[in-house]
Amino acid sequence: MSLPVTEKLILRQINHWNSLRDLIPDSASPPHSPRQPVITISRMAGSGGRFLAEDLANKLSLDLHDQSMVQKIVKDRQLEDSLVADLDENTISQTRLWVKGVFSQRIFLKDQYYGDLVRIVSSLAARGGVVFLGRGANLILGEKADLRVRVVASERIRIDRLRSRLELSKAEARMLVRKTDAKRTDFVRQVFHQEPGQDDNYDLVLNSTRLSQESMISLVMQTLLEQKATEKKLVKLGAG
Repeated sequence: MSLPVTEKLILRQINHWNSLRDLIPDSASPPHSPRQPVITISRMAGSGGRFLAEDLANKLSLDLHDQSMVQKIVKDRQLEDSLVADLDENTISQTRLWVKGVFSQRIFLKDQYYGDLVRIVSSLAARGGVVFLGRGANLILGEKADLRVRVVASERIRIDRLRSRLELSKAEARMLVRKTDAKRTDFVRQVFHQEPGQDDNYDLVLNSTRLSQESMISLVMQTLLEQKATEKKLVKLGAG
């Protein structure tokens, strides 16, 4: 049975991207050596951003990092999960956090969490071959990321999707969408002093209200291909 046109296109783009990556020999100098891409995905609650991140990581054989970054902070600092969870994509008063740290015999402040997050994201990105989901990775890396994507959708669509997926009432789904969006917005404002949806912090904004998952993957692939082709031209110019 033949594959749909969109799937054929995606597979062709993956193969093309891999061939572009292999064009530069391993003996090339480090600044020009081939490196798998670093992609950041920011999303509205219920927009499908997580599914996009998972599919991209799977199709391009990249590592996906989201909650794993938080778990690394917990492990590195030997902290309780609940202590760090209070900080993750949430706002919390320094006093409340300090009191909780005293009772758990672990003092861990917001600045330490944010510093650790920057360190971990930067370290993982330096190796290449990673998809970051949330945690302000697009703001931490800026243009050092190969592609910064934001996934949006209408509130109606997002509510319907969460209702179906989590078996919630319409009121429960609406509350979850708004509460999650508010948490993420507060996190970005407090940590980075910016708005989550600020256009110049993204290279590609995808509206899943009208775009299918396959279409979004295709657009991401095409953008990566164009970037790799441009890099190849620049390498040739530099060698000329």
